[in-house]
This record gives sequence, structure tokens and C-alpha cells, in this order.
Amino acid sequence: MVLQPMVRRMPSPMPALPAAWQCDLADDRLTWAPGVYALFGLPLGSALDRAAIVAMYCDESRATLDRLRAEAISKGKSFTFEARIRRPNDEERLMLLTADVIFTNGRPSHLYGSKQDITEDQAPLTTIWR
Repeated sequence: MVLQPMVRRMPSPMPALPAAWQCDLADDRLTWAPGVYALFGLPLGSALDRAAIVAMYCDESRATLDRLRAEAISKGKSFTFEARIRRPNDEERLMLLTADVIFTNGRPSHLYGSKQDITEDQAPLTTIWR
């Protein structure tokens, strides 16, 4: 009998739920649900400085965020993308970010959406021998 490898993904215990966020475009003030603080590895209620938060995005993700955000604001388009961030403890996480635009008096006033930790969904494949 010859052993055949079978490759399968180990199941995640429970997928992370999306958490809500909002950005006031007048002053770049961020508002986060508790799950976003956890995703970024920040204590709940920490002061949120948008420039410092954007600096946590890995270079390629930061460039994509800047481009998609500018397009959303100028054209009123929603967007979704996978972004890599680096927490203060230097741990890298992968998240699914969604965003849409709120208009007030015909002008974009806020961005809002969700952020979901999908790091565990990218768990390495394991090989099981049978």
C-alpha cells in the first residue's frame, strides 16, 4: 500500500466578525467599534490619530488605501480590499476592509464601513498522510 498525501486547510476555531468604523472627512476623526481596536492591537478607547493608524498599514496596502480612499471621496464609490497591517507589537495581520461614502448636502462628509481580521483564514495548508 502506498501512502497518499492529502492536503487540507485546518479549520479556524471561529471566524472574526466584521467591526464598524467611521471617518469624519472634515477633520479625519476616526470612530471605531471595539473589534477594530482589537484588530489593530490597541487598547479599547485609545486616542485615534488617522496618520498614525495609516502608518500601521504595510507599504503596498497603504498605497492601495490612499488610492481607493481618494477615488471614493471624489467619485462617491464604495470599495473593498484586503490590507496588511502591523500592530504595535510588530505582529502582522490581514484584514478585509469595506468602505462607502456618506453625503451631506450633496458633498462627501464621512467614510464608513467594516474591518474584519481574516488572518486565520489564510492559515497554512497542512499535509496529512493516509
